[in-house]
This record gives sequence, C-alpha cells and structure tokens, in this order.
Amino acid sequence: MIGEMSAEEIKIQLGTAYPASQEAKMEVRGRDMIHGLPKTIEVSSVEIREALNEPVRLIAEKLCQVLEDTPPELAADVIERGITLTGGGALLRGLDRYLQDVTQIQVRVADNALNCVAMGTGLAIEDLDAIKHSGALTEL
Repeated sequence: MIGEMSAEEIKIQLGTAYPASQEAKMEVRGRDMIHGLPKTIEVSSVEIREALNEPVRLIAEKLCQVLEDTPPELAADVIERGITLTGGGALLRGLDRYLQDVTQIQVRVADNALNCVAMGTGLAIEDLDAIKHSGALTEL
C-alpha cells in the first residue's frame, strides 16, 4: 500500500500509455498488505503501463464515441486540425501517440497543458456575455 503522493510520483516517473524506447524502474516504499510491515519493492514502467492500460483504453473508447457523434462539418475540422490534449492527463507520456494510433487523426499535447484549461475557463468567464449571445451556451 502506498500513499496518493507516492502513486502520483510513480505515474509521473514511470507512467506511459505507449511502449517507451527505454523502460525505467524505481524503488517504491510502502506497506506490505499481507504482513502490515514497511516494504520496498522495485516497479517498472512496463508494470505501470499495464496498470494504466484500462483507463487509457477507456479514454480512447470515449474519444472514438465523441468522434462518431461529431457533426460532419466539425469532424472535417478535427481531421484537418487534429486533436489537442489538455489537462494533467495529457502529460502521460505516449498518450498522444496511443490516441493517434487509435483514431488515425493527428494528436498533440497543448503547450502548458496543465494550466490551459483553467486559463481558457478564465477567458471564457471574462467574455461570458458574448458567449451567451452567440448561442453556444443555452443553460446560462
């Protein structure tokens, strides 16, 4: 058993969605769930990729569903411009390549992916009246 901060560090250091050219390993300290005592083990990027496989597969599945439901005019723009990943999840190494293989559409990670969602939301709030009048938001 490890803590949330340790799990995040492992994901950052070893997490990949796509096989890396060079696999890595690191020591992890936690509590042995059988004996309840502290224990150190070595985990590899291959093991972490296997652990992340299901969530990554679900992301790809949902992306494909969204693309299937996308109106043809917008789909043409997506094919031409590609897909840009944002947010912290976009920083998972190889996620762009994995999604590109699945969708056959160019996928890239946004500059400053970690903060661009918050920055875009701030910009939208600053111009909320224009967004309301454009018809893009019917709920507000």
